[in-house]
Amino acid sequence: MDSIEDLMIAFEGTYAGQSMAGLVELYSTIENQTSAFCTQYNIACGSGCGTCCEHFMPDITVSEARLVAAYLLFVKKDETLIEALSSARGNTSGPCPLYNPDSPYHCTVYQARPLICRLFGACANQGKDGRAVFRRCKYNVEQTMPLSLILDEDVPVMQDYSYALRSLDDGNGKVGYLSDMVSTMVEQLRFLANMLTLGDTNPDDTTTPIAS
Repeated sequence: MDSIEDLMIAFEGTYAGQSMAGLVELYSTIENQTSAFCTQYNIACGSGCGTCCEHFMPDITVSEARLVAAYLLFVKKDETLIEALSSARGNTSGPCPLYNPDSPYHCTVYQARPLICRLFGACANQGKDGRAVFRRCKYNVEQTMPLSLILDEDVPVMQDYSYALRSLDDGNGKVGYLSDMVSTMVEQLRFLANMLTLGDTNPDDTTTPIAS
């Protein structure tokens, strides 16, 4: 498999596949809306910055953990990263075990990255008076984004996306740290993959059948 689209095809007809499809659709909407927001208000991270990943362990939902785990197992096929996740269990402060300072996006699962990682520094929050408020990321020493904005118009707000994400989830609102949640989901997906014989062209471990 080479992409998230391949994952959804492979798990088609399963609850895991439906969950991935719903999440990918939400992520696509978010990317379009936050990209437009950042362009309009000249918001951008500093070139090559990955400081937030160094000081932060994302908290994610069950559906997000499923997509990241599937991406690691069947697209990246990287046991080293999976072992790093397992070793980071119980770590609540970072760095994120999927962070790589030498990769182009720093995130080794960039296509499948969770909601909080997509919105960090690229989205407003809802203020106490109901208006949208944007504040510069504290790590943005390059000052490539405005210090603060108070907005009356309809713009992407983190709380709205969070509600939309929870509505997709099957985990009864359960949220946990990425290292713990993804490690658990890796174990579940390995079992499901064996049931579906993903990546196994000869699941019975037999030789080519002899014609009778």
